[in-house]
Amino acid sequence: MNALKPVQRHFFASLADSRQMLEALDQLPGAMFMIKNLDSRYVFMSRALKEAIHLAPDFDVVGKSDFDLFPRIIAESYRQNDLLVFENNQPLIKEIHATSFFDHPSSWAWSSKYPLHGPKGKVIGLITINEKYNDVAGHDHELNRLLPAIDHVRHHFAGRITIADLARRCAFSETHFMRVFKQRMKMTPYAFVEQVRMFHAIDALRRTAAGVAEIAIDCGFYDPSSFVKRFKRFTGCTPLNYRRQQQDRTRPAMAIPVVK
Repeated sequence: MNALKPVQRHFFASLADSRQMLEALDQLPGAMFMIKNLDSRYVFMSRALKEAIHLAPDFDVVGKSDFDLFPRIIAESYRQNDLLVFENNQPLIKEIHATSFFDHPSSWAWSSKYPLHGPKGKVIGLITINEKYNDVAGHDHELNRLLPAIDHVRHHFAGRITIADLARRCAFSETHFMRVFKQRMKMTPYAFVEQVRMFHAIDALRRTAAGVAEIAIDCGFYDPSSFVKRFKRFTGCTPLNYRRQQQDRTRPAMAIPVVK
């Protein structure tokens, strides 16, 4: 980054409150960005990004972490990326990730993270800029060739999915498909399939009263006991505990005096 010119240095030093700029930038249509501190806790999140991950516009993210918003295994991957930025003092440019599944249309985004520095040059946090995949996908032909496999998993996650079939849909050999998928998606095809299935299982636990075994089968997990173990690894709790947590969050508060 080029050094600040005197006129820039004077202007930014005179700025009373940086929120003025953030609030103005937040008015840009589709401006998806967020700021985190060194603990990976949110300092700011734009309205467009909240919309992309299906949070209410007035949802207060300040002080929360990815572990408050996403399944544990997803939150952990975000935290590890944050740590790379903090430790190396280098940006992570254009990593692709999904912003939603469930009954919402799947949305893919490029995510770039840049370190933010304090007055003495020490890293104090980061800013993440997200771009909708459809706006920039044309620049990555190899990634575009994975879309038939990705779309097939999205729509047929409950059925039998094989690497051979996914590779054929992309006109790749199995070996080349596995290599390209892991390189471009930062996970194996197996992990991606499980992630999609887990997202749907999480949604079913939150939105329906179906039993755990029924949800497991409906989401492509044919061994309910194995599903429970994998669910706990993915979210940090069992399916039943997850459902209870969601019920506790949405249950209307009762008018009972609180003793402090």
